[in-house]
Amino acid sequence: MKKTIETLLMMVLALTVFTGCTEDEGTEPGHDGTPVATLYQYTASGEDMTENDCLFRIATNAAVREVYYMAELKTAKEERNMSDDQYAELVVTQGTKVEINASDTKEVIIKDLHGVYDITVVAVNGGSRTAQTITFAGPDYKPFGTGTYTSDLFGNIGKVDIEYSAIGNRYRIVSIWAANHGFSFSPDGTSVTVFPSQMETGFNDKNHGMVSVTDQGSSYDEAAKTFTFLFKFSAEDGYVYGVGNETLVMD
Repeated sequence: MKKTIETLLMMVLALTVFTGCTEDEGTEPGHDGTPVATLYQYTASGEDMTENDCLFRIATNAAVREVYYMAELKTAKEERNMSDDQYAELVVTQGTKVEINASDTKEVIIKDLHGVYDITVVAVNGGSRTAQTITFAGPDYKPFGTGTYTSDLFGNIGKVDIEYSAIGNRYRIVSIWAANHGFSFSPDGTSVTVFPSQMETGFNDKNHGMVSVTDQGSSYDEAAKTFTFLFKFSAEDGYVYGVGNETLVMD
């Protein structure tokens, strides 16, 4: 009789343990039952990247088996008039597959996006899938006008061509110090954000190397239609020329 009771107790204990494991599946860290790819969006930087390049990181959980993404103009996506599930299926069948493992991270760069884009990422595990979306606004520049540019370091540069993008409210000078060496800027009241905040001028000092500028806090005087860029000038070898003003007076 004692032996029978002990056997029954062991069976109950085993059933309890088995049931507990079943209930915990998908709730303990690292044992998620639903595939999820979490997105982190960053500002693109680097010599080979522009303000029209979208950079984001994908972080997968343990349940992910496959990941796909699709970048589409927001207006085009809305015109499809699809449900979330239908659009997720479209991303899987027509999107780009990301080579990434479970419980891993990977950075993705999508180049040369002009306009407002929705970027949808779908995580898949068999018939289970989840989707996340980020929005990226890539400037779309058009000719705007001209202005007069003066530099403390390079002197009176003179007339420059200015472009404008309504997306992001950004202006751009394509060539300023040297051919194809310029920058973009966006006013917000009296303050100005410069893109990128650090850039090469294209001027190579024979003693110190390539000269770069770093924004120190720029401003805008709307009444005078004048942008004042406060830049620190430094060279490739670390030599610092100092901080000076660059001014752009819009025509």
